[in-house]
Amino acid sequence: MLLPITTDVLVEEARRLGDGDHRYTSRQLYYAACRAVERPPESATRGFIGLGAVLVVLAGALLWVHSVPLSPVLAGLGVVSLLAAPVNARVERARARRRAQGSRTLATSYTGFCAGPLEEAQRSRPEEFGALVAGTPPPARAPTLPELTVAGGRGRAAPLIVCDRGETAELLAANAGRLPEGAAVADLAGLLDGDGDGLPPEVRGRRLVAVHDADPAGCGMPAALRRAGAVDLVDAGLRPPACDAGLHVIEGAPARLPAGIEADLSVPELHWLRSGRRLELATLTPREVVALVLDAVPAVSGEVRSVS
Repeated sequence: MLLPITTDVLVEEARRLGDGDHRYTSRQLYYAACRAVERPPESATRGFIGLGAVLVVLAGALLWVHSVPLSPVLAGLGVVSLLAAPVNARVERARARRRAQGSRTLATSYTGFCAGPLEEAQRSRPEEFGALVAGTPPPARAPTLPELTVAGGRGRAAPLIVCDRGETAELLAANAGRLPEGAAVADLAGLLDGDGDGLPPEVRGRRLVAVHDADPAGCGMPAALRRAGAVDLVDAGLRPPACDAGLHVIEGAPARLPAGIEADLSVPELHWLRSGRRLELATLTPREVVALVLDAVPAVSGEVRSVS
């Protein structure tokens, strides 16, 4: 059962996502709100038991009525209700197990969320959403690339974090104070050359950290970066989960997988992607997204190439 997404719900989730001065995106707030309004379905088992008990008691109280056989009828209905209670309980437990094994239900679409509950909440209580990231992602080429050459003035190259979504790049840029010293953030679409096939020469030898959704395009991004010329790459994005239970997995039509993706994923992970399912990075909190990057950086912290 899903409750309405109210302004109070959004304020509470905004405070939770922004804890510790983290910045968050509207899509992260969307998934957080969908989790917050979930409620377990009400059980009818107690109703069967209560109804049966009332009918049996009422039948006993009407034993003195002999003209109309009310007592046997009421007693029979009461017994049937009591017998139905354990049967209904087993059915409800089976449904609960099926729900626990599946993915979570979304309360509304993301578009409907932005145009409805979020817009209303920002209009009525704008002061509560100061940590919400808004605007366009940072440009990837001219302003970002010069920041790659030196980290802390020691001549060591800082990692370039490449995101499959512009809003992910915007999120990480907004939380740049928690990223490795001197790290730069780029949107993949803005980083590639004009023909979309190659990385700029000054980027090909950099340490790249790929951050992406668990979908065909995102999971295929490491292979695409290698084809584009990347030589020092680590994948810090989401991979297909082993189980959909408790996750906001989006179902879609069967998908074709990009070239080269087989080298990075297992057979079950490839099967999951082909089925049309996907899991967005925005289902994580800002703290968890930053942690993905921080966990990945030691994996590429070996010898640093000199910068010409």
